[in-house]
Amino acid sequence: MKPRSEVTIRGRKVSDAEPVFIVGEIACGHQGSVAQCKDLIDAAAAARADAVQLEFFYPPANMVGSLPFYKTVEDLAFTRAEWTDLVAHVRRHDIAVSVFVYDDVSMEWALALKPDMLKLNSSDISNPDLIIAAAKSGLPFTVGTGASTLEEIKAAIDLSLANGGDQIILQHGVQNFPTPSEQAHIRRIALLKEHFGTLVMYADHTDASLGLAHCLDLAALGMGACMIEKHMVLDRTAKGVDWQAALEPAELTAYVATMRAGSAALGPNRILPPSDGDIRYRRFQKKSIVAARDLAAGAPLTRADVSFLRAQGAEAGLSPMKFKDIDGRKTARAIAKWEQIILADLA
Repeated sequence: MKPRSEVTIRGRKVSDAEPVFIVGEIACGHQGSVAQCKDLIDAAAAARADAVQLEFFYPPANMVGSLPFYKTVEDLAFTRAEWTDLVAHVRRHDIAVSVFVYDDVSMEWALALKPDMLKLNSSDISNPDLIIAAAKSGLPFTVGTGASTLEEIKAAIDLSLANGGDQIILQHGVQNFPTPSEQAHIRRIALLKEHFGTLVMYADHTDASLGLAHCLDLAALGMGACMIEKHMVLDRTAKGVDWQAALEPAELTAYVATMRAGSAALGPNRILPPSDGDIRYRRFQKKSIVAARDLAAGAPLTRADVSFLRAQGAEAGLSPMKFKDIDGRKTARAIAKWEQIILADLA
């Protein structure tokens, strides 16, 4: 078994050959408010993202209680009933549900709610329990690779595949909030694809107040990312939780449109026959073989008889690279100066 080169999320194909799949990441941008979380879900759907990501965690199963930020995390956590209500709210929209799972309790909650995909944090790339659970879920799932070694990444992929998890997608994203652009290391996407043969997602954490954060992910598309994750918050100026890299609703709408346009500009990952536009351009711009002077019928062609110039005849002219094939052949008719020479003109 090897990682799939294409997965399907809520009926939408995701691969290197498909348009980019965009995930609106709520994380803790809801500030512990169910109402704000619903507003962010609505914003992700209105922005026409492909999925909205909900971050499930149950603090006692996630971290030791003596950590200084434990109380903050506890205040941000929703109950199982609240998550059930929030997933039902997502289902009112035409958008997929991705659940970011942080522990075995939240994994149980998530799977009971039947999401369309899962995400594991880089903190769990070496957590066999969560990797096996995600692999056995039968769902596509992403695994964060931040601050992880190649050995840790390979071990996670191997364990996933051993448990049927061939829908694994690696996620690249530098976990600094915000991440200086020079530390984004976007080329790592191509390196991960080449090294492990998986699909790769990119999670951008650059400063959302900068214009660059609204278009930097285009570079990730160029490096081969098939999925993009972007943080969301209702009001970045409030500087609550998870605000540094988060876009506000109107910004997210513009961002999604930019990413869609950039993805379309990449074009297919195969060579296509010339389009009508290509053919028009060739006739307008490409040089062809033309008569350098008036040529009489029956005259053998020499290099001095022809020029390589732009010309626009009724038919596409011969490429200058073809002159070696017609050198010395006689003209079948009189050809006027600057007229394109085609094979039908030669005996």
